[in-house]
Amino acid sequence: MSPTQPTPGQTDEQAEQTDPTAEPTPTPPPPPAVHARGLRLTGSRGPVYGPVDLDLPAGALTVVQGPQGAGRSSLLLTLAGRMVPDRGSALTALGEPLPRRRGAVQRRAAVAGFSGVDDLDEAVTVGDVTRERLAWLAPWYRRTGRVRQDAFAELAAPVFGERPLPRVDTVIWDLDEVDVMLLRVTLALAQQPDLLVVDDLDQVHDSRRRQTVWTRLEAVAATGTTVIASVASLDEVARMDWWATPEHVVLATGPHAVPAAG
Repeated sequence: MSPTQPTPGQTDEQAEQTDPTAEPTPTPPPPPAVHARGLRLTGSRGPVYGPVDLDLPAGALTVVQGPQGAGRSSLLLTLAGRMVPDRGSALTALGEPLPRRRGAVQRRAAVAGFSGVDDLDEAVTVGDVTRERLAWLAPWYRRTGRVRQDAFAELAAPVFGERPLPRVDTVIWDLDEVDVMLLRVTLALAQQPDLLVVDDLDQVHDSRRRQTVWTRLEAVAATGTTVIASVASLDEVARMDWWATPEHVVLATGPHAVPAAG
């Protein structure tokens, strides 16, 4: 009997699996985390961004670059289901059509670094902001107690890596700007999202220190979380050291797009 001929009770597919000469069936590539065609947003003063076409891979880091006013923040919030694009935009995020399924995307997408969205009160401690975030994510009937250093370390270590962790009794005002950004990412990841969008990495002002943040975002993406982060510096991707070259989306160029400082 030929090895490709099924035995009694065996399907054709099972016979092919037992044939040592059969070519393996190729594994289809995973669907993109974000797929968009003609994505745009128009405000009361005119175009905010777009139209843009996107195919952003799942479990990877994407850098969105554009000068101030190019709509970077609005684009990232749209991808996370927090803003509604113009009619006629075709957008799917995490397999969900937007804006129709924005509630489902919001539950699976977290945001960090957005002015007016996840700002930290500089007068409180690291433990206070962490407790507040955990309380927000917990069921209403579950009390969230004081955050101890070991609990904070368990939450923050994947983000901070080898960088020393802040103490829970440290006031936000006293934190280095790199630590502030990494703390905001930590609090966002407490949601255990499939998609993380991080805005305005220029809040970490010089390139050498920003490298630390990019490296840690690469580490987050390496765990399987899709990360999309924005920056204004036009030469950011070329200036940084990467484990693997990230996806790169350029929203706009022009006289306001300037090289990174220092």
